[in-house]
Amino acid sequence: MLEFFSDNFSDCIFLAVMFMAMIPTIESKVAIPFAMAGQIWGDNVLSPGMAFLSACLGSMLPAIVVILLARLIKNKTSGFVHDKFVSKIQEKYKTKFSKLDKKESTFKKCLLLSTFVAVPLPLTGVYTGSLIAGFTNLKIWQSFVSIFVGEIFSCLAILLLCLFFENSAFYIFMFSLIFVALYLIINVVIFLVKKLLIKRHKENVVENDAN
Repeated sequence: MLEFFSDNFSDCIFLAVMFMAMIPTIESKVAIPFAMAGQIWGDNVLSPGMAFLSACLGSMLPAIVVILLARLIKNKTSGFVHDKFVSKIQEKYKTKFSKLDKKESTFKKCLLLSTFVAVPLPLTGVYTGSLIAGFTNLKIWQSFVSIFVGEIFSCLAILLLCLFFENSAFYIFMFSLIFVALYLIINVVIFLVKKLLIKRHKENVVENDAN
C-alpha cells in the first residue's frame, strides 16, 4: 500500500493526504503523520504547515454532506430510510444527543460538539461529529463551524505530536493505522457477539414458550 502511494502520488502528495483524511475513522489523525513520513515520501515530505492544511481540508470536505444526510434522516424526508435505522443511530449516540439537548445555550452546545471532535480518537472526529450534529437542533452553519474548530485543535494535537517526536512521523502513522484497525476489529467482534447472544436468547424464549 505504501509503495502504491509513493509511486503514484509523489508529485501530488497534497491530494494523497486529502484523500487519506477523507476516509472515515482514519481522517486527519492518520493523514498528518502520513504526510510527514519520510519513509514513504523521502525528501518530498510535506512541511508541517502543508500537512496540517491538507489533512484538515480533506477531513472537513465530507462534513457538510454528512450533516445534511443526517438532517434528512432525522426529518425522514429522504423516503428510503427505515425507522429502525434511525433508532439505531440515535441509540448508539444517545449519550452525546442527551448532553447536547441538556445544554440551554447554543454556545455551550457548539463548545461541546467542538470538544468532542477535537479528541483525536477513532470514536471521535469529523464524521461522528457531523452525524451527531445532524440529529440535533443546531443550525447547519453552527454545526459546521463547531466541527471545523474542533478539527483544527485535533489537527494541531497530532501535528505537535509529530513535531515533538522528530523523525517519528512514520511510526506514529503505523501506530495510528494499527490502533484504528484494532478498534474496528473489536467493534465487529462485539457486534457479532451481541447478535449471537440475542439470537440465543430468542431461541431460549421460544423453547420455554413451547414447553
